[in-house]
Amino acid sequence: MTRPLNVLFLCPTVACYIGGTETVVSQLARRMKDKVKLTVLSGDPGTGAKVLVDASGYTLRTISFAGRDSRFNRVLSKLLMTSRFKIESRTFFRSLAKSGIDLASFDYILTFYEADAFLLEKQYPALRARFRHFLPGVSMRGFFRRVPARDVYFFGYRAAPRAQRKWGVQVESLPLGVDEPFFPDVLPRFPESRRLVFVGRLDKSKHVDWLADFFAASGLAARGYQLDIVGDGPLQQELLEQHGRSAGIVFHGRKRQDEVIGLLRQAFLLLHPTDLESFGLTILEGMAAGVPVITHRLDSIAVWAHEHPRYAGHLDAASWKQEILKFEDPAYWEATSAANLAFAKTFTWDRIAEQVYDLTTAR
Repeated sequence: MTRPLNVLFLCPTVACYIGGTETVVSQLARRMKDKVKLTVLSGDPGTGAKVLVDASGYTLRTISFAGRDSRFNRVLSKLLMTSRFKIESRTFFRSLAKSGIDLASFDYILTFYEADAFLLEKQYPALRARFRHFLPGVSMRGFFRRVPARDVYFFGYRAAPRAQRKWGVQVESLPLGVDEPFFPDVLPRFPESRRLVFVGRLDKSKHVDWLADFFAASGLAARGYQLDIVGDGPLQQELLEQHGRSAGIVFHGRKRQDEVIGLLRQAFLLLHPTDLESFGLTILEGMAAGVPVITHRLDSIAVWAHEHPRYAGHLDAASWKQEILKFEDPAYWEATSAANLAFAKTFTWDRIAEQVYDLTTAR
């Protein structure tokens, strides 16, 4: 009997953050664990911290690292004048070298961040034929001098044209999927409550600080609206200090997937004023829940979502309010909800996982 392939997913953040990449890794793990002998290697979320990934059916191992939000990482990144993401990966690989984990025991090793891919190729060149890199994008100047482009695949459509234009390399793009629990059993009806939901990392690229300022000044709370902010990150404390007592704004912190789905079931709209998206998984999940979405028109969103989200002017308070108020028309809300839901059903994680498996084992 042929033994199952022994596969390692290498993702330092999957046990301790909730974001697009972490969602990708956890969803792929859930679907590939029955096809391969799977190990997921992550950073230790810290003493007493909750592990945020469901490891049922596969092995989850953690090693120490300086997570991007840790004080040590902040200090070190300032001293070395480099990004927190690179510090995160460097400390992770330093721990990996001391851990006794034998990478040669795995048939394939998959990475999901460019710094991890770069360091894996640099530190373990003898195992290069086993590496596959499924990344949201590449920004490191010397990345493709170290990492063969043939072993790189991009999630989303933003990164491939940039890699072709900047480095002259062709990289295959893959869409993302949506988890089945997001889909409602019946078509949503016009909601009684006016809950506006933001889900994501609380950082500058998502403009959640602008969103909170906009809502507080918009007069929407007086019309019965509430802004639910779900997630954590470097802006969390600042936002709590500025808007912890603002009328109609509720901070939920981190939430499990089932809790996020529960909030979306009650949502009037999903608001996503981002400037940086590799694909827009949060937007896809909102549409799958049948929730109308308002966001910025980015190439990386419009190339796959087309006109299904509604696009407000970039950080334009009047434009955002105008788009929100349009949905007070029940017929408009329900038509948009139904169209979003039908479109989102064309994206499934099962299909994406099959593609990842086939690309991993093709050579």
